[in-house]
Amino acid sequence: MPPKKRVALPDSVRDAVLADVELTYRESIDTDTRSKIRIFLATEQGLSTYDIAHKLGVSQGVVSKWSRLGKEALARREEERQRGQEGNRSRGDDPDRSGEPSPVG
Repeated sequence: MPPKKRVALPDSVRDAVLADVELTYRESIDTDTRSKIRIFLATEQGLSTYDIAHKLGVSQGVVSKWSRLGKEALARREEERQRGQEGNRSRGDDPDRSGEPSPVG
């Protein structure tokens, strides 16, 4: 079978397709991370890795790994959130009044 002929896409179409691919990729990574965080939280709430593994159709070892990765991801998110709040405070923003304009003068 001869190789497929490459179609020359206009730049605007190429950019739009690449943006869509990037968005889909980032969403899937974020969904995977949220799933692992939820598994970690479920184990912290008292569910056993056996129960989770049985429900998801995977091994307990996989659930343990996902739980560990979820714990690490949650810690990173909390660190990022703390850094973001510290940055807001240094600018004088009050995180509890995020919908209100900053004071003038």
